[in-house]
Amino acid sequence: MELLVCMSISGSIPVVICLLLYVIQCENYNYILGRRLLLTGVFFYLVPVQLVKYLLPKDALPETMLIGRKADSYLSGTLSFWSEKQGDYIWIPQWFNIFARIWLAGIIIFAIYEIIKYWRGAHSIRNYIFEKIEDPEDNLTYYLIPDEICGPCTIGFFRQKIVFPESFPLHPDFIMVYKHEHTHLKNHDNLVKLLCLFVLCLHWMNPVAYLLLFLYIDTAEIVSDSAAVDGCTKEKRQDYASLLVLEAATSDIRPAVWKNNLSGHKNNKEGKDFKTLKRRINYMMKGKRKGILQRGIMVAVSALTVVASAGTIMAYEPVSSSDESFEEFISDDALNNFGDDYIDYDSANFVDFSQSDYVLIDSNGVQVTTEEDASSTYALCTHSMIPATFYTHAKNSSGGCTIKVYNCQRCEKCGYRANATYANTVTYAKCPH
Repeated sequence: MELLVCMSISGSIPVVICLLLYVIQCENYNYILGRRLLLTGVFFYLVPVQLVKYLLPKDALPETMLIGRKADSYLSGTLSFWSEKQGDYIWIPQWFNIFARIWLAGIIIFAIYEIIKYWRGAHSIRNYIFEKIEDPEDNLTYYLIPDEICGPCTIGFFRQKIVFPESFPLHPDFIMVYKHEHTHLKNHDNLVKLLCLFVLCLHWMNPVAYLLLFLYIDTAEIVSDSAAVDGCTKEKRQDYASLLVLEAATSDIRPAVWKNNLSGHKNNKEGKDFKTLKRRINYMMKGKRKGILQRGIMVAVSALTVVASAGTIMAYEPVSSSDESFEEFISDDALNNFGDDYIDYDSANFVDFSQSDYVLIDSNGVQVTTEEDASSTYALCTHSMIPATFYTHAKNSSGGCTIKVYNCQRCEKCGYRANATYANTVTYAKCPH
């Protein structure tokens, strides 16, 4: 299975589990656990953990993990569609091919647009900053901008800043809002959202990748709200909830993907923003559960998710590759370079050429059909080489066939072939293959 497909599947597993928990638990859903699951999904979407088994020594892995190639994907290592691959036809309507390319272009344009718009908005906010406030006694650090620019927010991906309107520090619930924004900063939510956009560009054909971004936007806000009211009385929670409703009527110059939802749009109060705000307030008023059972569930679900996602390493098989020795000896003309100087029918009788004219058999008796142009790719692997024999088959005009035999080496883990040397030629007066 192709690497990109395996990465997409492994990243989707945590996101789907997160969605199922949300649907099943409803009001009892734990957003802290949900955020961890979504971060796990981002990791497996972007990091090719499937390559790990090829970087470890062979003895470190069970034999069952060193499985052969099961099938070729319709993705030939890229995002391009192929109507024909290795003699097999994959019927894809032309309109679907065009639609898929347009979709991919749209996703890339959307990501670039969101990043540029955020950068411009953040740059605009930085231009309005006129003072930096540091309060060592309460461990507070933030920046002030004029009122009416935007509400409290965090800006930046790596060099993050917490920004407040100049009159906001006088608000009685200022400390709670600061905790909210500081949680965004501590969790690097802007950077995670940027990574979610990268996931969309890389796995644009996977509908679960779109779900990842929208789930994380809501989850990040609710987790920050929970941190803001942690340890507060019910009355203080109600005051904070009232502040959320008040700030929801304030416009925001940042795009929806990046705003912190303490601000919103007045004309959307009855839409999605209002439902999100209601969900945030309901979760915040209940408070967090810190019992042993709740922690046990979080650990168990997290461990199960990691194991399930990492399990895709068993499904990934790299495209077989070879070194330059195969380019030198295995070519269209190579079948006629040597005369019929050796006849040994027994050595080739057991070779199955029904699937391909290029067959490799290693010292373990494993027979692998390959393609002539396999030297164009190379797998990332710490090779474990064993002796092998490579056979090429070609039919003659007289009705017979010629088989060229080469001694070589093959990696037990990734199938890489190297050091091919000509051994002998086998001819048949009548081709039995």
